[in-house]
Amino acid sequence: MSLQSSVVLRQYDKQTLKHVDIISGISPNAMRRVFGGWILFVAIVAVIVSVAPDLSVQFIGLTLFVLVAFTLLMFGQSRISEGWPAIICDDNTVGVVRDPVKREYICVDKSLVTVANPTLIKPNKKAIEIVLDASRLTESDVAVLNQAVWPRSDRLLGLSHFKRREDACDSVMWCVKHLRKRPVEHVSTQTA
Repeated sequence: MSLQSSVVLRQYDKQTLKHVDIISGISPNAMRRVFGGWILFVAIVAVIVSVAPDLSVQFIGLTLFVLVAFTLLMFGQSRISEGWPAIICDDNTVGVVRDPVKREYICVDKSLVTVANPTLIKPNKKAIEIVLDASRLTESDVAVLNQAVWPRSDRLLGLSHFKRREDACDSVMWCVKHLRKRPVEHVSTQTA
């Protein structure tokens, strides 16, 4: 048994999260396209409302205010540069998102991963099941696994966004087999 836990709750900052390999999730490019589409929608609605006959000034002002407020909120999320990663590969770990707003992931040592399978989370969410070697998990590891969005005592479940589940499973297993080392600077790790 090692002194360091093989399953940890890890919180990333914006800069560090930009340097991990995203296996599944909404990429920054997709976020930019969505935001660009939103800006185009806002511009079209603003023009239509502004030139429409017989609309009160209050209605036009309220509509424009709501559109601008929503745009600022979307931009304020600052996810355009980092996206919403669901499953990541970082150094010697594979992580599944626990709290996307806090950038919090349950990370497992790659040596614990036995297989990645396509699965469904009821009722119809496409996901990846990362099966772990249960014989090597400690009680504290299981306690951290039980803090996941979809808790299991011997596996992690992560959503498969905009990528075939089979391809995401292949990416997880490729990540497990290939070691990538880089210095970790702005990551906080917690154990249960």
